[in-house]
Amino acid sequence: MIGAAILSYILHTAAGFPKDPQTVQTFKDWRNRAGMSAITTPLFAVVIEMFIGFTGTSVANCVSLVPFF
Repeated sequence: MIGAAILSYILHTAAGFPKDPQTVQTFKDWRNRAGMSAITTPLFAVVIEMFIGFTGTSVANCVSLVPFF
């Protein structure tokens, strides 16, 4: 999650340097993918943790996929 946010920032900055439009678009595509990963990864972890909790097993008490929730 943190790595994806950093990668998104680096690719956002790198997209301003090349002059070739295809290279710029490639950087922007990767930037958008990294940004989407930074957003969806913690949401997906919360959903998985909720599903584990719905089963009623004690695994949900032992495992915290998202430590800040």
